[in-house]
Amino acid sequence: MPVNYKEIKTKVSELLLSEGIFEPPVPIKSIAVTYGARVLPYELGEEVSGILVFEDNKGIIGYNSSNHRVRQRFTIAHELGHLLYHVKDNAKELFVDKDFIVKFRSDKEYSSKELNQERQANAFAAALLMPHDFIFSEIKKERYKGMSETRLIEEFAKLFDVSVAAMTYRFADLDINLY
Repeated sequence: MPVNYKEIKTKVSELLLSEGIFEPPVPIKSIAVTYGARVLPYELGEEVSGILVFEDNKGIIGYNSSNHRVRQRFTIAHELGHLLYHVKDNAKELFVDKDFIVKFRSDKEYSSKELNQERQANAFAAALLMPHDFIFSEIKKERYKGMSETRLIEEFAKLFDVSVAAMTYRFADLDINLY
């Protein structure tokens, strides 16, 4: 089943509204805690970005403490996506997420279900950390007029507390074209 981006956008909008969040950066750790997860740093090695362990109706999101802060934020949001979309009550689940892009290029064969879950968790993380409405509201502000696309993306990455790469992908996903 393909990722339903419209449904994700609606879910994120409702979540942000219910939490009273109306501007960037989104406080991802506190949101994850609100949704029942303990959020903890771990030494996960070079290849693992994060984990979600779910047992006895409790979730633990572990993020790699040696990753850059913006990567940690994306990982927490990604794992929260797994928690909200892929964990069933009373289930025992373990999600171990390596570099999300490299994972698709590895030698391991992933089922279509696993690939869809990763895409959905990535889409949720991007929508939560860089909400559509926040970006379009911000881009209208006078201070951004006349900025090059590269500079605008850099400024938005700082404001939203995400990587330049993540913001670049988000601009492309939202089809933001300044020209």
